[in-house]
Amino acid sequence: MFHRTFPVVLTAFLFYTSAVRAQYPSCAEPCISQANAGSCSMTDNSCLCNNAAYTNPTNECFRSSCSQSDWQAAYDYAVQLCHDAGVTTSNINNPPSKRSFTPVYSGRRALA
Repeated sequence: MFHRTFPVVLTAFLFYTSAVRAQYPSCAEPCISQANAGSCSMTDNSCLCNNAAYTNPTNECFRSSCSQSDWQAAYDYAVQLCHDAGVTTSNINNPPSKRSFTPVYSGRRALA
């Protein structure tokens, strides 16, 4: 049974990962692929978004690796993924020049 379902599960995971990564600018790819998810599954957005040890370094990597516009796109997409997982933006570090609230982005690996 495992041998029959594993390819389906793997294909679904790879499709999901590719779809999520396709939304991020290319400069964010290394940040996502090298991020430490800790005890979270890379597909558990709620866990990832509530894990500051994942999101803060991922967001900082976005800042240092991307132009302002690409960083903003990566940040906005990460915030949306967290919102979709039921996590508020108060858990997300925001761009100082664009936001007036102080979130603590715990990130999304996509996809912090």
